[in-house]
Amino acid sequence: MNLHRPALLCTIASAVLLAACGGGNGTGSDADTDVAVPLVSPMYELADITPPEPSDIDADGSNASALQAPGSSSLGGRSAALSAGGNGETATAAAAAAVTAYYTPAQIRAAYGLDKLGAAGLSNRGAYQGSGQTIAIITAFHNPSIANDLAVFSQKFGLAACSVQSISPSAAMPLPRAAAGSGCAFSVVYAGASGLMATQVPAANLSWKTESSLDVEWAHAIAPMARIILVEAASAGGADLMGAITLAGRLGASVVSMSFGSAEYAGQGAYDTVFSAPGVTYVAASGDNGRGVSWPAVSSQVLAVGGSTLTYSAGTRSETAWLGSGGGISSFNAAPAWQAALTVMATNGKVGTPTRRAVPDVAFNANPKSGQLIYVTPTTAGDTGWLVAGGTSIGTPQWAGMLAVTNALRAASGKAALGTMSASLYKSVASGTTYAATLLDVTQGSNGNCMGCGATTGYDLVTGLGTPNATGAIGLMAGF
Repeated sequence: MNLHRPALLCTIASAVLLAACGGGNGTGSDADTDVAVPLVSPMYELADITPPEPSDIDADGSNASALQAPGSSSLGGRSAALSAGGNGETATAAAAAAVTAYYTPAQIRAAYGLDKLGAAGLSNRGAYQGSGQTIAIITAFHNPSIANDLAVFSQKFGLAACSVQSISPSAAMPLPRAAAGSGCAFSVVYAGASGLMATQVPAANLSWKTESSLDVEWAHAIAPMARIILVEAASAGGADLMGAITLAGRLGASVVSMSFGSAEYAGQGAYDTVFSAPGVTYVAASGDNGRGVSWPAVSSQVLAVGGSTLTYSAGTRSETAWLGSGGGISSFNAAPAWQAALTVMATNGKVGTPTRRAVPDVAFNANPKSGQLIYVTPTTAGDTGWLVAGGTSIGTPQWAGMLAVTNALRAASGKAALGTMSASLYKSVASGTTYAATLLDVTQGSNGNCMGCGATTGYDLVTGLGTPNATGAIGLMAGF
């Protein structure tokens, strides 16, 4: 979480970035494994406004808010304008920039085309809403109000209610698969450092409480019939998080969502095996500090999600790169073979093929000024509990939700879950026609002031390949 971002840094040398400049032996990651996994932080951003409680327009399941403009607040706009000079065009521009827009689930689903997915039938039985699939969401510490948060969010926006189910710490893993056509079930498990379920409830933590609530709510918004298991680590320390990631892979989930990260570190590649459970796709936030690389998004076993600024109303969507979107070239991990066709610009302006892992892979709305509504049970009397959130954290569970829908469609066709799918994604979007149908190529905006920090046509180090056109993206991945 970075409510007040530090200055954006561009510290990667071009010799590391580009084959033309040397650097990188292409054989793998740094072999130093003596460095422990560092503490990680949640990667969400809260807008500097307190929204009114949303209306009940969607509570009946009509998704009527999709036809409305997003909510907005100009709180702070006057002070922003005055600080910019008080009069004239500069003040007007500053006031406009201070306006925060925020979206409901129905509006986000419409913006990305999820409302245009095929209708459920006897052959797929809820697959377009993720039925029969399990999403594991990893978090640190305990959220004592998570079931209530999810229930309030779901009721407000007319989403399917989730039954709350307990899972015994001694349950055999993987858990039995949810049946096709089954509705949402929600569970919480505690992870031990060994990668098994624990009985000790982790301590509560307010920052991570917000993180886990937004993760669960927005995964549910995209895949409302999927089973969701919140995996709580005892702390944000390396050993505890590695145990939680291992447990998530053992539970039988087809998608694991990780909205946290740390600066990348020497030896990180040795831990890639933790992201290798068969048939599981791992998704991670790329970071909220602009140009820079974070772990675990940097792993080639992980789909790294960057951030955009969304503008959507009346069926028209446009996006620019979000300044906070984490992205760049790893200092340690070799470029995977599926990034061999990329061309990127180094911070000195030289262009070539990266010899180290480039991130992110894809993107989603993340700017808190084009934020999304979340509900967190208030701890202070008088608070409504409604917040506007952004950050690459919020895009990560939404990509996880789309992958759960994809896997449900694959299951309906007798196919296995996607598993590690980045190679297929990069290969498939090489075609211009396929690319345009699958992803929106974000070409404006940047995540820093350096060369190579800007969004460009095709792949870039801010939004990756782009943001999803859901019908095309899910259809493509379902066909892999």
